[in-house]
Amino acid sequence: MPPDPGAADEDAAGAMRAELVRLQEMLEQNSDWIWEVDAQGCYTYASRQCVALLGREPEEVVGRTPFDFMPPDEAERVGRIFGAIAAERRPFAQLLNRNLRKDGSLVVLETSGVPLFGADGAFRGYRGIDRDVTEREAANARLRHIARHDDLTGLPNRMYLREHLAGRLEAGQRPGVLSLDLDGFKPVNDRLGHAAGDSVLREIGRRLAGLAASHGLFAARPGGDEFILIVPEGADLFPEAVRAATAEPIAVEAGMVRVSASLGAAWTTASGDTVDALLARADRALYEAKTAAKTAAKTTGTKAAVSGGG
Repeated sequence: MPPDPGAADEDAAGAMRAELVRLQEMLEQNSDWIWEVDAQGCYTYASRQCVALLGREPEEVVGRTPFDFMPPDEAERVGRIFGAIAAERRPFAQLLNRNLRKDGSLVVLETSGVPLFGADGAFRGYRGIDRDVTEREAANARLRHIARHDDLTGLPNRMYLREHLAGRLEAGQRPGVLSLDLDGFKPVNDRLGHAAGDSVLREIGRRLAGLAASHGLFAARPGGDEFILIVPEGADLFPEAVRAATAEPIAVEAGMVRVSASLGAAWTTASGDTVDALLARADRALYEAKTAAKTAAKTTGTKAAVSGGG
């Protein structure tokens, strides 16, 4: 008996349906969100993983663009990047972007995609995946913060200071640098111990951070009892405010202590400066200020001795 063509077709159709069901299950069970957008950037397909990532059902996503789910500033930033990619019809990978879930919380997604073309070669859009990297990026942000901040005072460290100053110079700005170190700190450290010294540094750091926040400055602790303030072009250098902030008594376990600050200032020159040159000039100004203060103290002491022995 010859094979029944109809039965064979039915078997083939059944196998295809089973395969489609299997593929659909794979799509829906995948931990990544799988999507397609058309040439205008509108979603034409969204797997159900968008519920976990965005808190939205697929039907709430289809017909809208990825930028509809981003904060405005992020939509503008990512839109520029993706616009350049789409103009060249090229694939892309690991594009980080911040999105708003339906409940208003933020989720960081890592997006990868490949361009789609029709049989006639016409560009049809993109197919890609998104994965939730919120926790990973938060951990990376914490590591970046640790690497660029002083662990005692929480102020930017030397590396961050240099990055910040370099960014201003590269932008054509002409900032000022106010370098200071603490007079009277070593006796506190020697007499009362490192715990008291750390308390003093933390408190000075807190006061300088407050001063910086109030006046648009950038405060850093490169190390030891040295601190730096970066001052915007055209602003005052605030030397008296800095001296007043550091001169207030500081509570430590053994009681109240006082320190003061020596200051050295340098402005970016008209011809431009490197980070090293600007910091070096501020350091020289600080050294000269400390030397002048010591000379004045010795002179005052000598005059007092002569007067007393009159």
